Amino acid sequence: MNWDIGPITGAAVTGPISQFNDLFDLELASHSSIEAQCAAVADDIAYNAHDLDDGLRAGLFSLGDLDAVPIAGETLVAVRQKYPDLDAGRQRHEIIRKQITAMVEDVILNARRNLGAINPRSVNDVRHCGETIVDFSPSMSVMEKEIKSFLFERMYRAPSVMAMREDAKQIMRDIFDAYVNDISSRPSSLNEWIAEKPEKSVRRIIADFIASMTDDYAIQQHRHLFDATPELR
Repeated sequence: MNWDIGPITGAAVTGPISQFNDLFDLELASHSSIEAQCAAVADDIAYNAHDLDDGLRAGLFSLGDLDAVPIAGETLVAVRQKYPDLDAGRQRHEIIRKQITAMVEDVILNARRNLGAINPRSVNDVRHCGETIVDFSPSMSVMEKEIKSFLFERMYRAPSVMAMREDAKQIMRDIFDAYVNDISSRPSSLNEWIAEKPEKSVRRIIADFIASMTDDYAIQQHRHLFDATPELR
């Protein structure tokens, strides 16, 4: 089932999630639990650090390009001063390590401050306190947004990445059209799932099946169905 909740603030929630909410109140207008807040900020920390690492490894930007990036630039200067002969790979590892450490320590200290000020006694106190408890401090939040901005410009929207994304979209479209229009093109497991399902559900099942594919499996399937497949590596 597609649990696309859409924007929660400032707009009505529609679709399956709102139907489920009619049966079981998810308190969508309130804040999430402490555990969920921890998971959310941990995702931000991990993605920011590892996307910087991936971008450096892929050659989308260089160590020198990180000079103006918060935490990374300061770490790079300190590492080069202390270890002038350190190779680029070790410098990269040190930048990522220190960025993760700095962000984790910031979240812990800020969460402790918030817990002390709000003093929640129950999950309802957490949900309705009016702010996120487990989050970056205001100063770290600014730096984190700058890191995201750098990654957005230099990695997520890099011309080579955008070209690859368009090729990937074409692979998905081609596979979807083939599976919809030709039963023999489908893997046997997909036909088993579709069997005896209403016709109106077939496209949804096919879309979900394609969404579950790994990159390698999708490329393999496309090569099986078509004479030419875009090179995504």
